[in-house]
Formats: sequence, C-alpha cells, structure tokens
Amino acid sequence: MAEPRAQRVVAAARRREPRLVFWLSWALLTALAGTWALSNPMGASPDEPSHIVKAAALVREHTLGTEVRPGVREVELPRIFALTHEMPGCYAFRSSVAASCWPIDLSNLDQVQTTTTTAANYNPLYYLVVGLPSVLPPSLAMLYLMRLMGALLASGLLAMGLRSVAELPTRRWTVAGVAVAMSPMVVFMNSTVNPNAVEASAGLALWLTLFAALRNPDPALVARRWWRAGFLVVWLVNAKAFSALFLAIIVLTVVVLVGWPPVRAVLTDRRSWPGLALGTVGSGFALGWIALNGAVSGGDTVLFPDLTFGPALDSVLRLTTSYYNAMIGRFGWYDTPAPGLVYSLVTATLWLLVFLALAVGRRRERLVLVGLGLTVFLVPVLLQVPQASHVGLPWQGRYLLAIAVGVPLLAAVVVDRATGVLRRRTSRSLIVLLLGAIAVVQLASFGTNLRRYVAGTEAPWFEPVPVPWHPPVPVTVLSVGAVVAVLAVTALLLWLADLGQRAETSGPST
Repeated sequence: MAEPRAQRVVAAARRREPRLVFWLSWALLTALAGTWALSNPMGASPDEPSHIVKAAALVREHTLGTEVRPGVREVELPRIFALTHEMPGCYAFRSSVAASCWPIDLSNLDQVQTTTTTAANYNPLYYLVVGLPSVLPPSLAMLYLMRLMGALLASGLLAMGLRSVAELPTRRWTVAGVAVAMSPMVVFMNSTVNPNAVEASAGLALWLTLFAALRNPDPALVARRWWRAGFLVVWLVNAKAFSALFLAIIVLTVVVLVGWPPVRAVLTDRRSWPGLALGTVGSGFALGWIALNGAVSGGDTVLFPDLTFGPALDSVLRLTTSYYNAMIGRFGWYDTPAPGLVYSLVTATLWLLVFLALAVGRRRERLVLVGLGLTVFLVPVLLQVPQASHVGLPWQGRYLLAIAVGVPLLAAVVVDRATGVLRRRTSRSLIVLLLGAIAVVQLASFGTNLRRYVAGTEAPWFEPVPVPWHPPVPVTVLSVGAVVAVLAVTALLLWLADLGQRAETSGPST
C-alpha cells in the first residue's frame, strides 16, 4: 500500500495538483510568518496590544467592554493582557533601543485588572479566531500562540490564492507577481495580532481567485472557485472599516478588465450562486457592523485647524513615498525601515512586471493597469484630505495593501496572457532572477527586523552587545529557520511556476 501512495504523491507533485499546492503553501507560509512572530517582542507591531486585549475580551469574557470615550473601551482581564501595553513602552518609536529595555515582571499574571483597547469598533470576526488561545492559563507563551493563530489564519488565506494560481493553464508570470505582491510587510503583518493581516492576505488571494474564475473559466471548477471567492470576501470585508471600499475596487477592476460577458455567464450559472451568496451575506454583516458602530466616522470637532484643504493635500502628496515604502517594509511601530536594497529590488521587480504588461498588453489591459495604479495613489488623498482638520493624517502604507497587491498581480496576469510574445528561455531566466531577488528581500528584511530588537539599529551587526534581547527561541535557531523558510517558499514558487512548461497563449480577448 505504501508504494502506490508514494506514487500518487509524486504524480500529484508533477501535475502541480491544486490541493497539494494549497496544503504545501499553507504549511510553508505559516512557517515563514511563524519565524517573524517569534522574532518580535510582544506588542512590537502597530497597535498590537489593543488588538490582543479586544480578542481576549471577546473570547474569554464575551464582552466588548465599557466605552470610556469614542473608540476606546475598558475591559477586566488578567494582568498579562494589560502588560502588553507596557511591554513596548521603552522601545516603540525608538529603533536604536533594544527590546531588553523593558523590565520583565511576569508575576501575578492571572490577577484581574482594568485595561483598554482602541480597537473597540473593529469587526469581531478576526478577533474571535486569534483570541482562541487566550483561554489558556495566562503566560507570555499564550500571547505568542495568539500571534501564531493569526499567522495560521492569514497564511491559509494566501494559500487559497496560490491554489487558484495552480488552476491556471499558464501561470509562470502570475507566480512571479505573487512573489512581488507578498512583500516583507505582508509577511510581517501576518506574524502579528492585527486585522490588517487578513485584509491584505484575503485581498491578495481574492485578486488571484477572481482572475482565475473570470479570465480562465473552467466548468469543472465553477462551484469550487466561487465558494473560495465568497469565503475570501467574508474575511476581507470584515477586516477593517474601509475593507468594503477595497472589495468594491477589486471587483470593479476585475469586471472592467474581463468585460461583461464572463461576468454575465457567472451570474447566470447556478453553480456560482452559493459562493456569491456567502460573499453577499458576509458583506452585509460588515456594512451593518460599520453602520451600527460608526467605524468610519470622522468626527465633528476641528482638532487640526491648520490642515485645511490646501495644506492637507500638499502633506498627503509629500507622504506618498512614505506610503509606498511602508507597503514594502516598515516594521515595528513604523520605526524600523527595511534596508535600502530591499526597496530597490522590490521597485525593480515591480516595474519589470509593469513595463512588460504595458508592452504586451491589449489596450483595455493597459488602461485598467494604469487606472489601478492611479487608484492606489489617490485613495489616501480622497480618504484623508476632506477630514484632515478633524482627524489629521493617520494613514499608513500598510492600509493600502489589499488593493496595492493588485498592481503586480494584474501586470503578471497580463504578461501570462501574452506569454507567447516572450521567448521561453528569456521568460524562464527573468522569473528565476526575480524570485531570487525577492528571496534576498525577505531575508534582508527579516535580519534587519531581528537585529533591531535584539541589539538596536545602531549596534554593530556581528558584535555582542551588553544587554541583548532574547526572543523565546534562540536567535541562531530563528535565523536558520528564516533562511530555510524563505528558501522553501521560493522553491515552492519555482515549482508552481513550472518553468519547463511549454508557453501557451490563454485568456479571453479584451
């Protein structure tokens, strides 16, 4: 019995069977995010303490707490959760300070005390999952398990997107687009307790699933693909306040790209209806939550009188480069930029995809790609400038990830559609170089982030420091684990790209 089973596994690997792709992707992406999760001190990611407190309050105490001011609630929880607000206090926004500056006091962790969360108005779906480990006895390990639960969830969503890629007849450039879209910031957010993680990962996977379902329809996969799309919509739209807007942008972009006939075919095919219904119900719940909780209210009080229309517009435009860099990698509490090499390599690979798409794409494809790029640029302007005098300019690049990942993905899909234009050997060489560059990007980002917390950014790279921070797993083990995980994910993508496959021209005329 063992030999036939082994033969079936080998045969599935040779066929790049979508089910196998999903499970391998989920395992390897979870391992990659898991190394990041264990390489950061607790509370060392944007607003993580508030998200941890909300998750624990929902799962442990079944409460949203008592509102003390708009958007802020108090809850009664074991002391370990209140400590998460203290843990990053001495090093947040100070990248030269190692995480060892916090005086560790893990006594009386089960003592109940009052703590707060600023995530009070956020949709509860994400928190009900990442909060599951909070029912365990209070400990630092329990907090890290909450992170790992988030990594498992977000990586599973990404794996669904790769399963959709495996269903494409021609996908080598699409795989390259996934590598670029899955920036170090996406991986970093997936390793934290923050709903931005599922927003970005579900958005990335939804782009890929819609491309597969509408540009490469397969009667045998209709029901499966639209169930997957509906599931991804539920997670995307219930992540954050503006997720519904991002869903609308994704759907509108794909519909304009493919044209009305494929969309009409889906809407009239009963096999797609259950998945569409799931997404519709999930969207309705998200919109209802936003309406009841005022999650997108800008307020009526003028707190920033200097930010009138002109100065606000000028400031947002000046911040555009910062938003772009943050989508690639700006870690910690926005205090730890990735190395300059990372920004250069990601920019080079992104523009390679965009230029190839503009060169080989059809007129509609080029217009949609340019339109999506302009949309990513304009969203921070349109969402901030009108309310700047009331709420300031709070935007960060990571907020845009769900739609920004669509730029390299759309460009790659266009190149794959016209892959016959490019010589097979040229495509293979370019894709290998691109995936190799992205592997360097991931490793350099991980090393920089780990060094920041162990020793601080101003400490020498390979010399001991007086009082280093010690992560829950030895630094050497984490470093080796990160190298193995990055190389494994890169090998997975190379295998999925199937560079030995004969080039085909696929996709509908648009």
